[in-house]
Amino acid sequence: MLIDFNEISAEISHRGAKGSVRETEVIKEYLEKYLPGNIGVANGECISTDGQVSNECDIILFEKNTTPYLVHKEGYQIFPIECVYGVIEVKSKLDKQQLTDSLKKIVKIKSMPKLAYEKQKGPVVNSTTLYGKEWDYFPMIGMIFSFDSINLQTIKNYYIEELSRESIEKHIESIWVLNQGMIVHQNTDGTIVLSPDLNTKPVVLKADNPLMLLTVHLQALMSSGWLPRFRITEYLKGASFGKIEP
Repeated sequence: MLIDFNEISAEISHRGAKGSVRETEVIKEYLEKYLPGNIGVANGECISTDGQVSNECDIILFEKNTTPYLVHKEGYQIFPIECVYGVIEVKSKLDKQQLTDSLKKIVKIKSMPKLAYEKQKGPVVNSTTLYGKEWDYFPMIGMIFSFDSINLQTIKNYYIEELSRESIEKHIESIWVLNQGMIVHQNTDGTIVLSPDLNTKPVVLKADNPLMLLTVHLQALMSSGWLPRFRITEYLKGASFGKIEP
């Protein structure tokens, strides 16, 4: 995994991409190689039926097989929030300001309502259990990946402070810093869990190469990802298609 990551990084550097663009493309191409085949990886914006528009997201994880293209340009797309599983913010160096900005963007997108679904019918209906709750759809996950960072214990303390007033489903799954380690959530019995709930706490794990655990973490989350049948017509309510002639 580390070899693949370094090869992708070298290839993108050779293309002439620089700075944050290069770093986001490295993560994007790496994830495209290791995530399940139904998970698309892109950057862009998300919209919801109540007219909200997210900030530009570095990495959007979406349902590749059924998502309709609202706007699809090279390297940039706009997605209905119902078709998105999660977002990842990519940073060069994580400090308090970068963390605060990333958390605000993720909290905003986690707050956007997922409403444009057909109601499930029949004796068996799907659901997802995350954040200590049961959902009739897959809620939004959020992560931060950085190539460098200030002290991870300091980042953890800032993270706790920033999200102390937010409901648990607005918290993020994890923070990953290359060559340093990660901030993940630990249960009361000491086990590391995929997502936070009211019985977990964030902890720092030091590791020179967190890529393997990041990949396994995402694969485990995304393997349980699913969407109810999407209703694009919910986005067309009130739209004018022309004048009806008698």
